[in-house]
Amino acid sequence: MTWLYEDENDELRYGYAITAELARVKSAYQDLRVVNSKAYGKMLLIDDVVMISERDEFVYREMLSHVPICNHRAPRQLLVVGGGDGGIVRELCNYREIQQITLCEIDQQVIDVCRQHFPELTASLDDQRVKIVIADGNDYLARQVAPASLDIVIVDSTDPIGPGERLFSAEFYASISRALKPHGLVAVQSESPWAESAMLQGIYRNLAASFSDLYPYLAVVPTYPRGLWSWTLAGQQPIVPSGFNRQRFATVAAELQYLTADLMVSSFHLPKFYQRKLPR
Repeated sequence: MTWLYEDENDELRYGYAITAELARVKSAYQDLRVVNSKAYGKMLLIDDVVMISERDEFVYREMLSHVPICNHRAPRQLLVVGGGDGGIVRELCNYREIQQITLCEIDQQVIDVCRQHFPELTASLDDQRVKIVIADGNDYLARQVAPASLDIVIVDSTDPIGPGERLFSAEFYASISRALKPHGLVAVQSESPWAESAMLQGIYRNLAASFSDLYPYLAVVPTYPRGLWSWTLAGQQPIVPSGFNRQRFATVAAELQYLTADLMVSSFHLPKFYQRKLPR
C-alpha cells in the first residue's frame, strides 16, 4: 500500500491510501491516472487532482444535472461541455423528454480511459440520443452551435487552470447565452465556497455579464478540496428554485443516491460566509 497526495496550493494536503495504480496516460492536454483507494474505491485523477471516486461521484453528477433539468420548462436539446467520464450524460438519459444530448469533450483520452475503468459511468454514452464531439468547448460554442438552439448547457469543467481556464471566462459564458433559447438555462460547477473570494467573484461576475438571474447552490463532496462544493444555475428569465418541476423529478427520484425533493430547494440556501464572498 502507498499514499497518494493532492496538494491545494501550499496550504493543504489531502492523502489517500492506494492499493494499486490501474492506469497512467499522458494525453495531449493533461495527465490521467486511475488508482484504487481503500476509502473511495477507484479514482480518476487529472493532473494529480481527484476528479472521480466510485463512492461519492453521484453527488456531483446529480447536483449538476437534475437541478437544471427540473428547473427548465421543457428540456429537449442539451449540451454538456466537458464531462468525458459520462456521469452527467448518465443522469440526463433518465429523462425521456430529452431529445438530444451533445457531449463536447476536448480530450478523447478521458472518454477512452473512463470507458475502460468506469463503465458504469460511460454506458449512457452509447444512448442513441447522445452525440459526442471532440473539441474545445469554447470554440465549439462560438463556431458550430446555432443561436437560440439549446434548452440547457451544462459545464462540467475542471478547475480554472490549464485547458479548463477558458470555460470560466466571460467570453465563454457569452457564447452560451447566445446559444440558449430565451428560457434556456446554464449550470456550471463554481468551485468550493471556501475558495478565495477573488476566484468566486470572478466566476459570478463573468456569468452575470451574460445572465440576469443567478443562483448558486451547494452540496458536500468528500473527495473535493475542503469538502463543500458549489454549482451555479443561471438564465435570462427569473428562476424560482422552490418551483422546480416536482412531477419530472419524481420520475427519477427513486434511482438517485443523494438528491431529494427537499434538497432540490434547500441546496440553494447559502451560508452567510459564502453569501458575503459573492458580489452584491
